[in-house]
Amino acid sequence: MPTKETSLNPPRNHVAPLLVQKFQHDYEEIMQHYTLLQQLEITEHLLSLVQLARQEGVHSDQFWHQYKAKDLALLKRYGKTLKPYVSKSFHAYFYYDTVLAQKEIYSSEVYNSLPGAEQSLSADEREQFLQLCQNVLDWAIHFLYLQKEPEGLEIETVTAPSIEEPDKEATRYRQLLTLYYLLKAGFQTEHRDNGNISDIVRLAHLLTGVKFTSLQNSDIYKKYAKIPDHKAGMQLLADLQYIRPYFTVLHMESAVALIDEDIRQHEKRIRK
Repeated sequence: MPTKETSLNPPRNHVAPLLVQKFQHDYEEIMQHYTLLQQLEITEHLLSLVQLARQEGVHSDQFWHQYKAKDLALLKRYGKTLKPYVSKSFHAYFYYDTVLAQKEIYSSEVYNSLPGAEQSLSADEREQFLQLCQNVLDWAIHFLYLQKEPEGLEIETVTAPSIEEPDKEATRYRQLLTLYYLLKAGFQTEHRDNGNISDIVRLAHLLTGVKFTSLQNSDIYKKYAKIPDHKAGMQLLADLQYIRPYFTVLHMESAVALIDEDIRQHEKRIRK
């Protein structure tokens, strides 16, 4: 009877993902030894090696010539600080004939028991491994750049909006007096004639930004009910003369005429 074939542990279809996990683990360990800018440079270096392997194929002399040149250039820049990187032997990932043993995907016993062709990564396994490594490094670079300060950009300083100081001369009464003449001259709306003071008071609350609750609680209502006679004497004249120029510049002649008439009437009262 034929003997039952012993299954591999790990299964063969797990080989490429497990290699990528090893690669990622080695990568993450060395990153702890470097600054953000160094992490970016080393990550981009590793990505260039993976891309080179996909373009040239690791069995070509051209690949290893460029690989060694890239690693040497990095070593010259970093000197002894490159030891964490060197200790991980990233070059071993590209020796497809021995990587399963060197990176301990299979134990030495299992690896040596494999047929010669199965000790090496297949073409599909190589492509899967390189693609997954490239994905890991692409995402790592993206994440690192998100932590980096921008270069060559003028960062606009966001200043808090200035708080406009209230115009102390534009008193609440003067605001209401302005509304009174605006409605009377422009819309022939006079609260004492039309009996619609509550509606006008609500409008006054809106324009002055004062919350309306009820007529009984409204200070605006109390003032507007007597307007323009809420005040008298010199104070009323001062208020009328204050609001008059606003209507003049808008060429609201009818409003100006009403204000002028009230000024004359109150001046007569003062002289008496």
